[in-house]
Amino acid sequence: MLKPVVCVLLGDASGVGAEIVVKAFSGTAGLLDQAKVVLLGDERVLIRAQEIIGKSLDYEKIRPEDIRKNDKPLLMVDTGNMDPKNAPFGKVSPSAGAAVAADIQSVCEFYVKGYVDGICFAPFNKEAIRRAGNEVASELELFRADFSGLNVELEEEFGELNVVDGLWTTRVTSHIPLTHLGEYLNYDTILSAIRLADKSCRTAGIENPRIAVAALNPHCGEGGLCGNEEQTMIRPAMEKAEEEGYHIVGMYSPDTIFVHAFQGEADVAVTMYHDQGQIALKLKEFSHAVTVLAGFPVPIGTPAHGTAHDIAGTGTVSDSAFVTAFEIIARQSASFMKQKMNA
Repeated sequence: MLKPVVCVLLGDASGVGAEIVVKAFSGTAGLLDQAKVVLLGDERVLIRAQEIIGKSLDYEKIRPEDIRKNDKPLLMVDTGNMDPKNAPFGKVSPSAGAAVAADIQSVCEFYVKGYVDGICFAPFNKEAIRRAGNEVASELELFRADFSGLNVELEEEFGELNVVDGLWTTRVTSHIPLTHLGEYLNYDTILSAIRLADKSCRTAGIENPRIAVAALNPHCGEGGLCGNEEQTMIRPAMEKAEEEGYHIVGMYSPDTIFVHAFQGEADVAVTMYHDQGQIALKLKEFSHAVTVLAGFPVPIGTPAHGTAHDIAGTGTVSDSAFVTAFEIIARQSASFMKQKMNA
């Protein structure tokens, strides 16, 4: 079977991204057996990382339009847009943020032109992206804006999912103040999150994923004594999801949902707001967690741990989260390719 082409972005040059990439593709994980890989970024950043790690990658530099024509398993498109001197390790760099934004735009164009099937990026730095003049909360909005600018029809349901220790999780609301929760949490947004969770799991190879839904209030609202959102919006959304054929395994109290989920009772957990899920994941195994951007026509994923400025440049970073992210994106890319061929 034809392997998908996954574009790997080197990430923010001030962080551990390029070091992770060098470790992952010079290691024993067998990533190149799962997909053809094209690295995207400034070669000088990659060379610096190779010197730090003490290993070299066997890649060939190539023009974007020749990606499909070249049979070599590891390729590189050298952007030449990030002099490492302008991105010292451990410091937020607007130059690095600008290069990241440019690379996101480039990889979106690669997908639209048919050069790649999936995107896996080494960690970005949100503050650097904003300091470079991009008024966005995260890279999610940059991907949305760039694809929209290329006239790509995007799904109404989109967001971030995290994966740790085999459990997927997503949230109905994300980077908003808790005092504004009522503006974003409703029947429609809850149902949308359930649909997105199911679709993302299926493209990763999970058939009929079991979806656990968190309540908003303590003890599931205690029948209305401690809030009524469970009765007025969460339960109705779950019932509608069941009517649509989704496998809902129940509403769980926020303080027990991950106890049940990590015991194997669910494949994916849908939480109501950011910290309701993120605290549990970061306590569990955050250094190995993965973030998947869902709702795009192309699979997109990254390690969840960020740029790790405290250890950048030391060569000590683990590549385990990146390896997991790449494996997920490779599987999803193959699934997307199959869907296109059968369409």
